[in-house]
Amino acid sequence: MIKTFTFSLLSVLAIFNAKAQELKTIDEIHSAYKNNSINAQQLTQNYIDRINKLNPHYNAVISLEPTAIAQAKTLDELAVNGTWAGPLHGIPVLLKDNIETKGTLPTTAGSLALKNNVTNNDAFVVKQLRNAGAIILGKANLSEWANFRSSYSSSGWSAVGGQTHNAHDVTRNPCGSSAGSAVAVALNFAPIALGTETDGSITCPASVNGVYAIKPSMGQVSRSGVVPLSSSQDSVGPMAHSLKDSLLVLSVLQGEDSLDATTTGFELKTGNIKSKSSLIIGALPSDKFTVETQRLYAKQLQALQQAGHTVINVDITDNLDTLFVDEYYILLYDFKAEINHYLANTPTQVAVKSLKALINFNIQNKKTEMPHFEQDILVQSQAIDLTNKQKYQETKERYRTLATTAIVNVYKNNKLDIVIAPTVSPAWKTDLVNGDNFNGSSSSLSAIAGTTHITLPVGKVSGLPVGLSIIANKEDEQAAYLYANIIDEVLSPGTKKPE
Repeated sequence: MIKTFTFSLLSVLAIFNAKAQELKTIDEIHSAYKNNSINAQQLTQNYIDRINKLNPHYNAVISLEPTAIAQAKTLDELAVNGTWAGPLHGIPVLLKDNIETKGTLPTTAGSLALKNNVTNNDAFVVKQLRNAGAIILGKANLSEWANFRSSYSSSGWSAVGGQTHNAHDVTRNPCGSSAGSAVAVALNFAPIALGTETDGSITCPASVNGVYAIKPSMGQVSRSGVVPLSSSQDSVGPMAHSLKDSLLVLSVLQGEDSLDATTTGFELKTGNIKSKSSLIIGALPSDKFTVETQRLYAKQLQALQQAGHTVINVDITDNLDTLFVDEYYILLYDFKAEINHYLANTPTQVAVKSLKALINFNIQNKKTEMPHFEQDILVQSQAIDLTNKQKYQETKERYRTLATTAIVNVYKNNKLDIVIAPTVSPAWKTDLVNGDNFNGSSSSLSAIAGTTHITLPVGKVSGLPVGLSIIANKEDEQAAYLYANIIDEVLSPGTKKPE
């Protein structure tokens, strides 16, 4: 297949107007650099100072990169000599702590078993960031093992970083597993952060913390150098203060990587998609969300209609009865196979070299690793028979086809430009005894089908953010980017949002 990673998102970005944001965008930072009102070293130090002051209240950041100021100094020297390092010149970025980096910082996935996991290796996405001129600022907290340890976990908790707290109310949950990344952006600990998602772990924390985020299509962004959960669904994506910034970072991250086979077959359509004055928008049901979220959604749909768009109430008509049982089996199978491979190849100073050894480590360190919830998911994964490859392949084909067909059909049957839904309900109270309390989610079809899912921070319920999901059609990423921007402009921070 033809690889068209260089298309660019930049052609789509060119039509976006800069919008005033409470927090600094890439354009605003670059403007300040060019006006000599601040340099990269000063900005990076400002973020470090802000993190040191506020992070103890939120536990959003696990570690700061010791070379951050040195990176900034190098970029300032280039700028003085008239050289711009790339589209992310001097932009500090926080990484979820399951993404590997060169240097002295460990990549822990939140687990004490990986506290010495200093791989001194840049994940593919980190190489892309550095090549674009970004500054690696540090590592963000996360749900331990990307929230794949216990059925009763509290999102945003890890043994290494503690419980991450929601940026808008410290008593509420940040959602997982890219909790620290979303909270960090919301609190302006960095203008950009990377998260990872298997099913909802980018879009949910972005939604409940009120930031923009993109879960890319499968194969668009490499996962090499990232602690795995499931290669069938894992993705890496950006969080930011604007859709424009999210898209710019995505354009940097994407690309073919020989270490991730999915990227070698990915084709990004480069057709000329024109803006429309009136979209045909399919609105998925909101009955699984809280009553207040349903009311907000109804107001958002009304605002879109008043802006001249056609809104059609649609539903998924395909039978999804087997979807989530199949998904769980695939995740259990993938995790056992892939975490065993990952742990077996960690540096010698990491003692835990298998899933079985990890389970034993957690038992031996119960007071620090399992003070609130245990590890039933790890135990179930360990029990999976990896030799039953036929069952695995048949299940994988069935569940992916079902999810993909469900998305394609809702578009085709209703002749839609774009599909939307609430992302999740507002953040729940953190409960370390009973675990998470989700009320509705729009992540699974996109996660399983491997299609693009964007969340926009376009409303609040009782002061708590509720994101709006843009669910892309199969192989129609660019349309989703463009139409998400049109919807964002109707419901954007520059206008009075429904509340």
